[in-house]
Amino acid sequence: MAVSVHVEAGSRTPEDDRSTETPVDFEAAVSATGYGLFNVLLLLAAIPAGWTVVFDTSTIAFVIPSAECELDLTLFRKGTLAAVTFGGMICTAFFWGYIADQVGRRHLLLFGLILDATCNIFGSASQSYYIYLAFKFVSGVIIGGPFAILMTYIAEFHAERHRSKVLMWTGSLFAVGNIAVPALARAVLPLPWSFSLFDNLFVFDSWRIFLIISGLPPLIGFLTIGFLPESPKFLMTNGNSSEALKIFRKMYSMNTGKSADTYPVKALQLQERYVQKRNASVHSGISSNPNDPQKVVFSKRKSMFSTPYIISIFIVNVVLFASTSGMQIMKSWLPQLIVILNNFDPKESEGLFSSPSICEKLNADAIEAFRTETAVANKNLTKGCVPMAVSPTVYTNATIIAASAVLGSFLAGFIINKVGKKNILFICLVAAGACNFALNWSPTTKVFLILCSAIIALTGISTNAITAMIVEVVPTNLRATAVSISVMTGRLGAVTGNLLFPILLNLTCDAPFYYIGGFLTLAFVVTIFLKKHSGKLE
Repeated sequence: MAVSVHVEAGSRTPEDDRSTETPVDFEAAVSATGYGLFNVLLLLAAIPAGWTVVFDTSTIAFVIPSAECELDLTLFRKGTLAAVTFGGMICTAFFWGYIADQVGRRHLLLFGLILDATCNIFGSASQSYYIYLAFKFVSGVIIGGPFAILMTYIAEFHAERHRSKVLMWTGSLFAVGNIAVPALARAVLPLPWSFSLFDNLFVFDSWRIFLIISGLPPLIGFLTIGFLPESPKFLMTNGNSSEALKIFRKMYSMNTGKSADTYPVKALQLQERYVQKRNASVHSGISSNPNDPQKVVFSKRKSMFSTPYIISIFIVNVVLFASTSGMQIMKSWLPQLIVILNNFDPKESEGLFSSPSICEKLNADAIEAFRTETAVANKNLTKGCVPMAVSPTVYTNATIIAASAVLGSFLAGFIINKVGKKNILFICLVAAGACNFALNWSPTTKVFLILCSAIIALTGISTNAITAMIVEVVPTNLRATAVSISVMTGRLGAVTGNLLFPILLNLTCDAPFYYIGGFLTLAFVVTIFLKKHSGKLE
């Protein structure tokens, strides 16, 4: 029997007479609110919060070339800084999901955003590598959960017929943050800005100011999300249908321009999950109901790792690991590689019969020799570290590459259904792998940058395509769990790739590019065996 909560309305209107007193579920209630001003404002308010993760994981790529002397950064330390935020996200991913179901989406978003802004501001004042590393890890711990919750939060304000389209546009708008980061770096880092605090105890030059400005997205997100209500879906799930009905009325009024009293829904059903939770508490937590949430979760995990789904899940995660690893390595290390190439000393190529290859320019010994010669020339041997010159073109190139990758993802989104997800995946994995193998034979730095841009774009499209294919290879009742595991695998790929890249680069320049290319080739091979779920979607 449906359990309902009735809320008294104001004065009756002709539209009230046509409304129904029958309690309705969430989908019917949110569909009745329509689509309009509220939904647009919700999406705009979510953009700064969505950009927060992009800034947290991308700014370090542009800080490293400027901060390597102040923070005493070796190649491996640079890789650790690039990986540690993803490591923080992995550590607490499941914890945040549990908390969100207890305290609500909005409260957790606000908590995470303001703490992340605080981490960015205090992290900018770090005087040592280890302190900054700790702040980056804490930032990952804080923001990992709220970002995933943000997509759920947005989805729970939309009817099923609008949900997929809205989430697609949300992801696209969040992706624009990848362009904003290098564009901001281009505007701030080349400038000779500097100020100090506490009698020069803390000196803030341009890269530290860049980090402070990068803390604005979570701060703005905190302010914009603060004007939004709690998710009505969460409220209904926790038995607060009266408050959910007030939110639906407000959404209806903003979307239609009509009075909230004319909202046709007068009563809401309590969510089945809430009824089960209440019944379980009455029986002291002991439940024989097969639909009990704990039993459902256990059943899903058991089904997930049984045939035929285990093969599909394995293939999806191999592809995600490879594509995310390749994409994040390039995004994190490309600015540093450009700086090294720009600072290559032509004297190192004397005696060669041909122009030096990219790998000869990226040779670690040659880099150290160049720095030593520069220090001698400047009579600066006691300093121990001479930073490489960072040209503004580094940030300009990075902005163009990021824009190309985002544009490529947009274009792929328009043709993916016509060409087919699996065909797109095949093409992108093969092309990205080939580009990695070809990097060392780039005749010029410009060709090298074009290949890197292609790798970032192709691996990004691969990540989106394989994520979309989860719908086709896993039944509905296992889909959320499969997506959670896949997101975790992608982040693990980012951590592994960023840690291995400097180690392999120190061994030989070819190794890291062959690592990425080899893994992408493996992903292509296993994708051949990826089959659609043939059973009825549950």
